Amino acid sequence: FETTETGFYQLCLNNWKNHFGLVQVYLSFGVYYDGFRLEHEAQEKQKLNDTLAIIEESAQKIQTHVFHMWRFYNFARMRKGADYFILLSNYNYVNSWSAVQSVVIVLSGVLQLYFLKRLFHIQTTTDTLKPRC
Repeated sequence: FETTETGFYQLCLNNWKNHFGLVQVYLSFGVYYDGFRLEHEAQEKQKLNDTLAIIEESAQKIQTHVFHMWRFYNFARMRKGADYFILLSNYNYVNSWSAVQSVVIVLSGVLQLYFLKRLFHIQTTTDTLKPRC
């Protein structure tokens, strides 16, 4: 694209949909001069060198920031994995103890029923089998 204003232009790139994925960004800067004059050649070269130095410094800053961002993403991924394994461990623990408690509750109900039936069990009396009282 052609620009009508002189100065610096910024490009904002976002990674808002992909939290832990890889995003590759390719930037290509091109400088074109119309009406190149020989009398200002040294001054134009100095401006070009200054511009390239600023671009190089900005690229190094971006590289440093991307490195730190990638490090924090990896740390967040490790925390997410550790949280998942803790969650899975707690899930298995709760399920096993819930099953044990369910079995204990059913067994206590069966035992209560057995002892209640035995408490109210009445033996039939016959001529040979009479109560002693």
